[in-house]
Amino acid sequence: MSTTPSSPPAPDRDGDGFGPRLSWGAGTALLAFIATLGATIVTSIPAIAIGDDTGTAKATGSVVGSILQNAVFVGMPLLIVGMMVGGLRRRDVGLVLPPKAWRIPLFVAVALVLYLLISAGLGELLNAGGQEDELPDKLGAKESLLAGIAVGLAVTVCAPIGEEFLLRGILYPGLRDSLARIAPVWVAIALAAILDGLLFGALHLGGTKAIFLPVLMVFGVILCLLYQLTRTLYANILLHCTNNSIAITVALDWSFLGGLALWAAAVSIITLLALAARRFELRLGPPKRVGGVTPAR
Repeated sequence: MSTTPSSPPAPDRDGDGFGPRLSWGAGTALLAFIATLGATIVTSIPAIAIGDDTGTAKATGSVVGSILQNAVFVGMPLLIVGMMVGGLRRRDVGLVLPPKAWRIPLFVAVALVLYLLISAGLGELLNAGGQEDELPDKLGAKESLLAGIAVGLAVTVCAPIGEEFLLRGILYPGLRDSLARIAPVWVAIALAAILDGLLFGALHLGGTKAIFLPVLMVFGVILCLLYQLTRTLYANILLHCTNNSIAITVALDWSFLGGLALWAAAVSIITLLALAARRFELRLGPPKRVGGVTPAR
């Protein structure tokens, strides 16, 4: 009896794993989110141990805390979701480039302009025009130029990677896929983006003035829609990095060239980390999948 050999899988369109992805539900996503928040309590210990007696100590503690916190934002979701559905790869959380990657800067630019316009309107509506974000001062960024650079890199490299991985790479698709089972796709996308935006704003409670939280929630919604449109988390990380670069430049009264240098350094570091992650994944064998989990496109 002759058998017909199965055809080999179709090659990735861009050679970087941009194809079907695993799908997980809201329960798994929320569990990962809650577990991550619980684990971040530990990341505050180094900052407490270093203290804030001086501006230098405050900046050092802030940078160390940011690195550890955002490492947890990546590591804990990988652990929780990995245990629930099997080993995750970069494609599952959108850490791949789409076939037409040249369009990413265009989408990011449009999203940034949209966000700036909406945030300006919200600022006027909330009478927040004269308010200043105290976060850079709390982090010790104003102590010296070196402290400003260190804190600036932390908020433009660590925060975009960690927060986008947790909120848009894990939480948003989990919420969207569960809602899509009971509602039209466009409704699921909208509701998941709104819920994600609310949680993104809540994540900044204590570090940002309450008057700025609605603006951050809108930013979270826009980031979800950008991810839905581009299907790559790199677009989100670039937008988040760019926004934080602008914010820290304004807060520290840096020149345009100073802010541009910070942004360029942050993008370079993120690019190197992305290349390192790709190289590391290539060394791994095929991930083990838990039965019953279907890929989502």
